[in-house]
Parts: sequence; structure tokens; C-alpha cells
Amino acid sequence: MLNPEGIEIQREFRSNEALCEGLIDVFQLIANKCRFRIICTLTRGEFCVNEIAEIIGETKLSNVSQHLKMLRLAGIVASHREEKRMVYRLADERIRGMVDFFRSRYLEAKTTEVEE
Repeated sequence: MLNPEGIEIQREFRSNEALCEGLIDVFQLIANKCRFRIICTLTRGEFCVNEIAEIIGETKLSNVSQHLKMLRLAGIVASHREEKRMVYRLADERIRGMVDFFRSRYLEAKTTEVEE
């Protein structure tokens, strides 16, 4: 038998099922190594496809373009045209905060691991 707090949490999950599924979809999207590297790159500024491909070490521009399209459709990345090229950036600054959080947690874990 759940306590009142557990019952409240259960109600929230049930009433926000679509939100929960959407968040899971976003985390699955980000879990791809290439897309995560793109996101990490964009935490440093705006870049065109060629620059992103070179930074992340991807030789096929079409692959990078497809990943950027997926990230754009998910609302993670935004783009605008500068002269003849498309430039990409993070759509929301909170994404940078999320990446920074995971980076710092990973670095903390690695530092603790080395110290032990």
C-alpha cells in the first residue's frame, strides 16, 4: 500500500504520461554519440555543418545534416541562414546547462575513481 506521497507521485505520472514519453524520446535522441557530440559542440557557439563535422570527426556531411535535422525537429537545435550557409545553435540555453551538469558529474565521478 502506497503512502499519500507515493499516491500523489503515481497520479502525476499517470496524468503526465505524454510528457514522460516525450522526455524519454528526447533522452533517447541525445543518447546517440554523434548527436551528443553535436550538442556539446553547440554549447560553445554557432557553427555550420562543415565546421560541426570537422569538430566531431565525422567525414560524411550528410550524416551530420541528418542528425542536425533530427535535433532541429525535436526543438533542441535551431538554425538560421548566413549568406549561403546554414548556421546552427542550441535552441534553448537550458540545454547548455544540462550538458554542463552531465559533464561535471562525469568529471567528478572520474576524479573520485582516480583518487580511490
